[in-house]
Amino acid sequence: MDVNYILGREQTSLYNAAHAQSAPARIAHEQLATAYGHLLAASSFPHRSSVSLSFRAAPTENEDRWADDGGSR
Repeated sequence: MDVNYILGREQTSLYNAAHAQSAPARIAHEQLATAYGHLLAASSFPHRSSVSLSFRAAPTENEDRWADDGGSR
């Protein structure tokens, strides 16, 4: 498989896990991201040794301020 495809799938899974509406969905997307990370690590692609699932951290103070950039709510 193409390394770019796998990398894209990993990033999509990480995004989906971060925005999952339920714990089972989050877990499934995390597991997919981990599996894609293992595939990338086994390839010649210079990839981190493990997928970082640090997106579970509490939201920062400025995360909901996208409207400051000209958007509307």
